[in-house]
Amino acid sequence: MRFGQSIKTKLIIGFMGVMLPIVVYMLINNMYAKTIVREKVSETYRNTLDIFGGQMDHNLEEINEYLYQMSVLDSDVGLLTSFPMDSDWYMLTKVQIDSKLNRDVGVYSLLDSIFVYHEHDIIFGTDNAVYEDARQIIKQNMVQMTKGGQALLNDPETWEVKYDERIPGHYFLINFIEVRDGLYVGGIIRVMDLERLLAIQWSDGDIGNNGIYLREGDQSAQALTEQAPRLLNGQLAPRAESPNSVVDPDTKQSYLVLNRNSSLANISYRVLVPEQTLLKSLIFFQNAALLAPFGFLLLLGIYLLFMRNMLFKPLRELMLGMKKIAIGQLDVRLAAKQSGQSLEFAFLGNTFNKMAEQITTLKIDVYEEQLRVKQGELRQLQAQINPHFYMNSLNIVYNLAALGDTESVKKMSLHLADYFRFIMRSNRDMIMLSEELDHIDNYITIQKMRFPDKLQFTYDVPEFVRNYKVAALTVQPFVENAIIHGFKNRRKPFIIHIGVEAQKDGGFYLTITDNGTGFSEPMLDKLQRKIPLIEGETSRLGIMNVIHRLQLIYGERAAITFKNVEEGGAAVTIRFPVGEEELISNV
Repeated sequence: MRFGQSIKTKLIIGFMGVMLPIVVYMLINNMYAKTIVREKVSETYRNTLDIFGGQMDHNLEEINEYLYQMSVLDSDVGLLTSFPMDSDWYMLTKVQIDSKLNRDVGVYSLLDSIFVYHEHDIIFGTDNAVYEDARQIIKQNMVQMTKGGQALLNDPETWEVKYDERIPGHYFLINFIEVRDGLYVGGIIRVMDLERLLAIQWSDGDIGNNGIYLREGDQSAQALTEQAPRLLNGQLAPRAESPNSVVDPDTKQSYLVLNRNSSLANISYRVLVPEQTLLKSLIFFQNAALLAPFGFLLLLGIYLLFMRNMLFKPLRELMLGMKKIAIGQLDVRLAAKQSGQSLEFAFLGNTFNKMAEQITTLKIDVYEEQLRVKQGELRQLQAQINPHFYMNSLNIVYNLAALGDTESVKKMSLHLADYFRFIMRSNRDMIMLSEELDHIDNYITIQKMRFPDKLQFTYDVPEFVRNYKVAALTVQPFVENAIIHGFKNRRKPFIIHIGVEAQKDGGFYLTITDNGTGFSEPMLDKLQRKIPLIEGETSRLGIMNVIHRLQLIYGERAAITFKNVEEGGAAVTIRFPVGEEELISNV
């Protein structure tokens, strides 16, 4: 049976054909859901970051508006430089401005310091714990930013990033507006205060890692806060409008990078969100997709086990029973209905057992009928031989009587009486080989009376085959045929010999040889090729009769071969199989 044509293979292929698309659909659906969720969650995070960045820009814009109003609308700031610095009016105006600045620095929570700067004096309000450090930071940076016409290049809408070790976090934003004649109003914002507000939106290590970076054009590079992720430190981060993923080389963890550039300062807000955070709501589906192939194999195993007990096992038993029936083992029967067995296979099993019973009965009937037919054929063939021998014997008696040899006629009559008495007494299809040899002795004696001193008959037959059962007149026709066709040269004695050769398989070969003329080439060819003889060859009918009877009795176990010997004469070898049914006890 070809593997691809078995019902087992077809069921497995069918099961896989149904389940594999489902598994593939689950995997594709999981990948699609993962992509959609990632996009939606990242979009939510990006929108949150955009809201934060927009709020920070709005706060910076409000502070810029405050600085502008102070420089234009505040009368004290406008009158400050109109008084001599050592006058009481200058000092009174300075005190009023200082009071306003210390008041307003608490109103704008992002501001670390608000100042009014002139190259000869600084008025400021600050939240810095070290007052003198705040003064020095303002002075140093304003001197640098206003000298040599630098103030003209300053954009009053843009905050610049500066570095100073004396300020907490080291980085800060500074912006100023010129009032008149070297008088400036400005403010300072610590970057760490912006980062603190950013951290409120993004919990470190949970939703994501966050930080503020110095911006170079549309991209961010240097981290400005200590809490800023160092994963891409020293590298240009992705553009704000095109987030992408990066992988930590140490932890091998993947992150989604989000950026938001400030429109009023050369800084950017950056967040690294772990991919597992984006997809934490899909962990179950991810695990399910990973386990789907193993679940498929487990389901396939359970399916095959179920199909084995329900279908494959009873089907195999049915096929095995049919094979045994086909090779002739008619006693095979299938087991009775078992627990869990389907009704269909129970019906097939019962039907199979009934059919086996019917086949056994039919085979016994056919065998018995064949035996009856075979026995009838044997009796018919036996009846054909007897008249043939009778006719030859009567011819001999007639010739002797015609010669007036009454003694030979008496002797011949006695031998014929012994022969007929044997035939009438036995009335059997099978006789012992020793009885067949005695009959041949009678026949040779009769022929010697016909051809005195011209015939010799010898045989060498071991005792173990003398009790072998053969069909009556199995060997005698070949002796008769040798005398009729081989005894042509009457000048020398005609010798007939019967010998036996035992075989290892328990059988034996019986050979009848003579020193006559042997078989003619056409006749030998017919006999060797088992071509039926024509009806006119009456003397050969006894040989064909024996061949036919041996086939009926022994089948293919017996065989007859014909040949001419080199010294002259013919040889006929008969193979007899030996079994318990062929031997008769000596008791």
